[in-house]
Formats: sequence, structure tokens, C-alpha cells
Amino acid sequence: MSGRALIAIGCNGYEHLNPLTGAEADAAGIYDALIQPQIGDYDASRSCILRSPSLQEVRDALTAILFSGETLDTLTIAFAGHGALSGGSFYMALRDSRGQALSATALSLADLFRMIAEAGPKQTYLIIDACQSGGLIADLNVILKSEVMGELGTPGVTLLATAASNESAVEIGGHGIGTAALLQCIHGEIFLQDSNPALDLVEIGRAVSQRLSAAGEQTPVVWGLNLYGPSSFSKNPHVGTGNAPLRSVLAGWPDAKSAAAIRSSLPRLWEPYVALSRRWEPREFVDRLSPLLDQLQDDPTVLLNLSERVSEACAAQAREARDRFRVIEVQAACTVALLPYSSQPAVADHLARQCVELGLQVEAAVQEVIAAIEAYQYALVTGGLGDLYYLPIRISKLLGWSGFAIHVRLLTGGDPEPAKTVLSGLLAKIFEIYSLSLVAMSDRQAPFLVAAITACCRVDLIEDAERLLGHYFASVVSCGGKIARTDLDPSKVLSYLVARSSPPINLGLDVIAQPTELVLALLRLSRLADLTDEFDFALAELDHLALNAFLPADYRQFGDEHIADGVNAVFHVGHDSWSVADLEAAWPAFPSPACAATSMASLLASLIFPDRSPWFLLPVPSLVEGRVLGSTD
Repeated sequence: MSGRALIAIGCNGYEHLNPLTGAEADAAGIYDALIQPQIGDYDASRSCILRSPSLQEVRDALTAILFSGETLDTLTIAFAGHGALSGGSFYMALRDSRGQALSATALSLADLFRMIAEAGPKQTYLIIDACQSGGLIADLNVILKSEVMGELGTPGVTLLATAASNESAVEIGGHGIGTAALLQCIHGEIFLQDSNPALDLVEIGRAVSQRLSAAGEQTPVVWGLNLYGPSSFSKNPHVGTGNAPLRSVLAGWPDAKSAAAIRSSLPRLWEPYVALSRRWEPREFVDRLSPLLDQLQDDPTVLLNLSERVSEACAAQAREARDRFRVIEVQAACTVALLPYSSQPAVADHLARQCVELGLQVEAAVQEVIAAIEAYQYALVTGGLGDLYYLPIRISKLLGWSGFAIHVRLLTGGDPEPAKTVLSGLLAKIFEIYSLSLVAMSDRQAPFLVAAITACCRVDLIEDAERLLGHYFASVVSCGGKIARTDLDPSKVLSYLVARSSPPINLGLDVIAQPTELVLALLRLSRLADLTDEFDFALAELDHLALNAFLPADYRQFGDEHIADGVNAVFHVGHDSWSVADLEAAWPAFPSPACAATSMASLLASLIFPDRSPWFLLPVPSLVEGRVLGSTD
């Protein structure tokens, strides 16, 4: 489109001012996004990005773009760098700007307004991510004149400044936080609306301001002047994506009082809802859904009605994802959100039905995985060094979900054979092709392996359980028990893998799980496959390793991010524990889930939030000799 031009200016390097680190990245982020036809559709031939330019280079670019060729329909100018108020005007500092001579060496916002007014683009969008950028109000008098603004056809101007006139612009992770929030809106990670095909900078600016102000980081300001005609800053990534299913949650709602309360809270779900096909954050989803459900806890019928409608709507959205398990995990999250109310009979019955249905979906999904491996044996591999870390976690996750299907059938009195067949088939393929990836890599694997190995032992797949435990515990010993923490930053994955080399390198608590639940889980599981003697012998290699199990006082809280009541059972190899028997002897008494429905939903919670383990699936230590998994029966 020849009528749309973009100028993105980012200045990191300064000859007379302190350098910055993220300004050029901010300019590049805006340019790279808006130049794409499906996002901004700006004309690349009339647009440019300037990295640490001089004042003259900026003036030359503005002259060429504003006054060469046809009059522009839309002009967007983005600036990231140093900014300052001086002499009643706001200035954008460029490479050769001087702090004591801004009027002569920096780009004045007043001068920029005059250029825009003379060139006369129909709509101008100006984005400034700089300190004191809210001071742009001092220059509005330049364009607030009857001969410039107000008449039909005179230009419209929208301005977004990411910091108030007395604030600094913050950079985090090499990017300005204001620009980062702006880009989230452009890309659709922050939901604005899905009714108009385009987004306007005014509505984006309001969202950016609300988000940054609420966090107490900056106070962005947005101004819209002489606005008329359709918005045209960028295309709306959510138009046509179909929030209709979520809006239809309240269609025909029988209770007007509860409908009003739900309607006021439902918008909290829009952002995670529209992102379901691209980005899945179970914690964010449950934390936003829970307040809606909490309003209805006194009326189980209405509570379950809302839960079912939200689950169906979100499952429909999740089917657009490439991840075959996305729908299952979304519905599991809706089920986990009901855990606090599982003591109510109606809710417990609903949870049981939901878990049975999820178990069937898991069996079907795992069968598809097996078929995919049969068609291409490396179907689970995504490629790259990351697979060394993430593939073992993916495999254990598959095993954990397969174990869930078995536990559900057993807890509801169903026939476990279909689920056993699925798990056995998956294990056969993994042992055949992926045995080298049966590695204890992260504490995130603990709940998956507890679910899978206890399931194996419940349906007489003892040899498979023994092989799994052998692989995982051997890898624990080889790395000295240095298991990655559940929330390991992706940027530290490579350094963690290097540190697992032989001999293992010491790493800090920001990388290593200390204490670790995974190693403790493997030790406790060893009893089920009669491997305690072998594991006891290898414990000398793990001397001083700290182990931990969190045991909640009430499993109705098991889906909460922070569980209020419970016990951290901590053990130290070579100090208070020299064998598996010592661990079992010191294992504290703790309550089990109150009913089968709570057990199943708690197991789901551990699968979607793998920073907690379903210890209730393991045998009560006093019953281990009889191989009884009694705490859930």
C-alpha cells in the first residue's frame, strides 16, 4: 500500500550521552511487526528503520518520506532512545545530540509536528519510548490551531508516550517495557477486541497504560486529536478468531443475578482464551477462571453449568493448536479449577465424569502418538540441541498422561485393560527408539513418573516399571543428582546441559533443584519394582543430596499456586537417610484425598502444574510389603 509509511528510530549509541541497550531492538521490533502485510501492511519502499542516526539523517529520512510521492494516508513514527524536556518543548536525542544544546542538536517534537502538518498525511501515529516522553503535551499547541486541526480533511494525530513527564523509561531484558507491551497488543498476546478489523493506537495505548500503571513501573499517556474515519494503525489479529463461543457462555443463562456477576468477570478470560491456539499458560488460565467459579460456589448447579460452558468454549478454541494435548490440558485446567468444591457431592460426581472423559481422550491421543512413531520413528523429535533437555521431559509427560488414564479406570471401577494396552504400546516404542532419552532431567518429571510407574505396577507391567526406574535412576547417579529446577529459565538450559557432563559441574540454586522431588520419587518408587537393594547400593554416589516431598493438608487446595497448609518432608542422603527403608520409616503421616474424584482431579493438577507430586499414589509405608497402593482406594 503506497499510502502507508513507517519510520522506526532506535538510538543506542550516543557521542555525548550515556549509551542505551534496548532502543534499537525496540525500533526493530516495531518495524519488523508493522511492515508485515498481515500485521501493519506498511509500504516497505516508503518506510525505513534508522539505528543510532544523526539529527541530519533523521531529517533527510523525514523529508524523503513526507514530501516525495503522493500524500500519505497513514504515517507512523516510532522513536526509542533518550528524551528530555527543555525550554518548554520535548526533544528526542539522536547520536550527535548534546544535553546542553538540545534545541540545536536534537529532534524537537514541535518541529516534527510542523513537518507533519505541512505534509498533511490523513492520519499520523507517533510512538515515543523515552524518558519524560509524557512531556509531549508541551508541544501540542503547535497543532492545536484552527488552520491546522479541526476542519474536514485536516490531519489526525495519535500519540503514545510510554512514560510520564517526570518518569524514566525502563528497559528490561534488552527492551523497553512500554514497547514490549505495545508489541504484545500488535501480535495479539494482549487481547483488546475482536469486533473491528483494525486496531487504533488509542485503544492500544490505553491497554499499555493500564498494564504498566497497574504494575507500578511507568505511567504511559495517550492522546488522540482530530480522530475521524476508521482506525488503521495495524490489523486486528483477533478479528474473526471467534470470541463468540466465550460470549455465548451466558446465552440463555437462567439466573439474572449471577449472570451480571459473571459478565463483569468474564473479560478476564479473554486474553488466555484467544491465545489458546498459540500460547498455553495453565496457571494464568486457572487463576483467571477461579474467581468466576468462586462467585457461584453456594449453588453447585449454577457452578457446574458455568464450568461446562467455559470448558466447551475453550476446548473449541484450543482445537486450533498444533499440540494434540492442548484440548486435553485446557479441559483438565477447567476440571482442576473445581477442586476447591470437590467435597460437594454434585461437584464430585461431575469431576468423576470429567476425568473419565479425559481418560478416554488421553487414550485416543496416545494411540495417535504411537501411530505417528510407527509412521516416522523420530516423530517426537523437534530438532536442535534443545531436544537434549526437552525431549526427556516430553516423553515422561506422555507416560504420565498414559498413567492417568489407567488410574482413572481403576478409581472409577472400570476395566483397565484398554488403558493398559495403550501404555504398554507406548512403552514398547519408547524402549525401542527413545531409550537414550529416558533421562532424569528436571524436577518437572516427578509427577509424570509417579503417575506412570504406579500405574504400571497397578496393572502388572512390573518389568516395564523396572526398566523405567533403571534408566532414570542411572541418569540421576551419573549426574550426581543435579536435577534442573521445575522453573529453569530457557536461557540457562544449555549451561545446565554442559554442567551435567562428567564429572558434573557445580551450579547455583537458580538452576538446580535443591532439594529435589524427582530423586525422592524414584527412590520411593523403587520398592514397587523390587529395586531397593540396587538403589541403596548407589546412594553412596548421592551423598549429601537433599530430597523433598510436599504433602498438602487438604487436597482441595492442590490446584492453588501457593498451597496454604501442608508439610515439607526433607531428607538428606548420608545424614538422616542411608536407604530407601530409612526414607519410608521417616515418612510422615499425611491425609489422603477424601474421595476418588478428589484423587483424580488432584492427579490432573500435578500433570498441568508439575511443581507438585501426587504422593498419595504411592503405597503407605506400613503396607509396602504387600505392594498395596492403598491411599487412593
